[in-house]
Amino acid sequence: MLCDKPLTFADKLKQTKQAQFVGRTRELEVFKKVLTDKSRSSLILNIYGQGGVGKSTLLDAFHHHADKKGARFLYIDSADLSGSIDIFKSQLGNMLSITPSPDPDINDEELFKQINLNASQSKLIFAIDTFEETGDLSYWLREKFLPKLPESCLVVISGRHPLTGLWQSQPEWHELIHPLGLDNFDHELTSHYLRLNGITNKIAIEQAWLSTAGYPLALSLSIKLTTKNTGGSEASHNDITTILTRRWLREIPDANLRPVIEAACIIRIFNQNLLESISGCKVSEDNFYKLQKCSFIRKQKTGWSVHSIVRNALEKELSQRNPKKYKQLRIRALNSLAFAAIETRPEIDRPQALHEFFYMLGDSLVRAALYEETGNNDKPYLENANSNDIAALEQYMRDWRIQRGTLANTNINLFDKSSNKKIHHNIISEPREPEFIDTTELITLFPGAIRILKDEKSRVEGLTIVLPINKKSIHYLKSQPVMKNYFDALSKQQTNEILTPAENTSNFFVRLIDTQDPADSKCRSALFRDLASLLLQPVRFITTTPLKLYQSLLTTFGFIKLELPPHYDFGKDRPSPFFELDLRGEKLGQHLESLIYKHIGIDSKELPITNLLASIPGKPSYTNKTLSPERQPIISLSALSDREREVALIAVEGTANGGIADRLEISEATVKKHMGQIFRKLGLRNRSELIKYFWSQPEREFP
Repeated sequence: MLCDKPLTFADKLKQTKQAQFVGRTRELEVFKKVLTDKSRSSLILNIYGQGGVGKSTLLDAFHHHADKKGARFLYIDSADLSGSIDIFKSQLGNMLSITPSPDPDINDEELFKQINLNASQSKLIFAIDTFEETGDLSYWLREKFLPKLPESCLVVISGRHPLTGLWQSQPEWHELIHPLGLDNFDHELTSHYLRLNGITNKIAIEQAWLSTAGYPLALSLSIKLTTKNTGGSEASHNDITTILTRRWLREIPDANLRPVIEAACIIRIFNQNLLESISGCKVSEDNFYKLQKCSFIRKQKTGWSVHSIVRNALEKELSQRNPKKYKQLRIRALNSLAFAAIETRPEIDRPQALHEFFYMLGDSLVRAALYEETGNNDKPYLENANSNDIAALEQYMRDWRIQRGTLANTNINLFDKSSNKKIHHNIISEPREPEFIDTTELITLFPGAIRILKDEKSRVEGLTIVLPINKKSIHYLKSQPVMKNYFDALSKQQTNEILTPAENTSNFFVRLIDTQDPADSKCRSALFRDLASLLLQPVRFITTTPLKLYQSLLTTFGFIKLELPPHYDFGKDRPSPFFELDLRGEKLGQHLESLIYKHIGIDSKELPITNLLASIPGKPSYTNKTLSPERQPIISLSALSDREREVALIAVEGTANGGIADRLEISEATVKKHMGQIFRKLGLRNRSELIKYFWSQPEREFP
């Protein structure tokens, strides 16, 4: 009786990998289908995704399934080839030959003889990993090697980026490529993966999910760190971040890229021009290309981004190591985004710029509540409601009555990755809203006033209602619950001011922002992103809400609480104040500027009507009001003494005289004396003009 062959270490490792493999069902099914489909012609499966997302693990799963089907899986890692055609041919020849080839420079005739011989005996799968490292080898593979393969062969190309260039532009290649983009695990897969690896504590699982957003490499580190911890406590978010950041930063090809990466970490979405504005220095095409090649850089629809774990870690490190430079970069980023929001050139994505502007201004609550970063591709979309949506909206309101028909609390757990801060909020449902709002009537009277949020199956998940205030709509609005309270509180003069003809409407009432599931941060983020796009219009908005969470979010957008009595239509113990945001005329630019001043700790009421935005070199002012010629600085900072320069650099951070004195270990009286000398030498009147002057100077003036 023959004994089974004893297991080797390699067998044991393979079994462990197979047992811990989760998800990627779609990708596996595609591979299994093309492996057994004899009717199809040659095919290239293109696996792509950021470093650490699980591409190599998926290739291992492909390899395992190929072995089960008796196919030969020929794996080559481009990182080992140094872009050499000869090394590629040698490695492949060794895998195909019964004995290793004695000639490292195997010729093409011998190579394809071996390929055809093996292809006649079994299915061949050519798996090329780390494809971004192929260099010039990519051309040879496309033009010389792959066209000669037998039709029965299957090719798998794996790398950080999808195949582009001639791979896509030439129809003969485009038709053969099947893209398989990999993303992070969702919550369910994350939980399953952690449990498979012995992490069963619900709190530990939730912490891992919040810290990693399902990023497979971060999850793997979380498991290792958790098992090392005594008592089975959850892995430290900081430990995971530190390890991943160190790993990724080793990829930076030269030290000159470090300032560029620091600038990229200040903002979520960047391009080459934005990096130049933030860093204050020229970013060459070559350096930007090198930056794109780093595995922690991700291509987005509107630019590029640094992986959130790296971005948050480097941003925190910079703020602690060099707070002055960190603040400088942030203000430059805010200025650049504000300019993008007010420019009208067609190539500028103004809503995106404004959305990112508010992200940078926001605190932990705003970032956690409105800026979902799940990496999930099935995002909801918004569109104007029309008569075809009446039935769906009526069902939405019926569901509201059933599911939210009482003053029930919904506990919302938020998490801000940049600060690793957990935030808990209770949202009380509004059971009377379905009674107050007639969606069918609104669609008929105000086309375009209702925006509905739909999922990938076209189900309504949320909606916003923004109603015009004008002569035509006023009688209807004054008859409606909630809104009538605002109009009743206005004086006759105030009422007349808003009664413009319908074609000149400049006032709007933001009546409702709602998600069917109050805890759905993805939908809430999409709705507020849509609201941000409205803020680009030169109009005035009025709104009201009893919810503290939404009141805080409105304040971040710059809404001001009106000195009008609150109404109680949502309940006797639920006061609802009114808020206003007036962007008529040229007020958008002034509004964004005031938010920047507030962010850096300067009271905009103390400022002349000038602008930080106009101080960016090459950027036009959005207002004609600037410093008079006699108040323009006429002397360079080089005229200041070393101590005066120190005082000036701290003052422009928004630090008061007492704080400057503490940092420099001098008296407050001495600080006041230095400030007087600074103003005199630079021809300035106050700190506000000093700040404007500071941000208008070339980088060399502020080492």
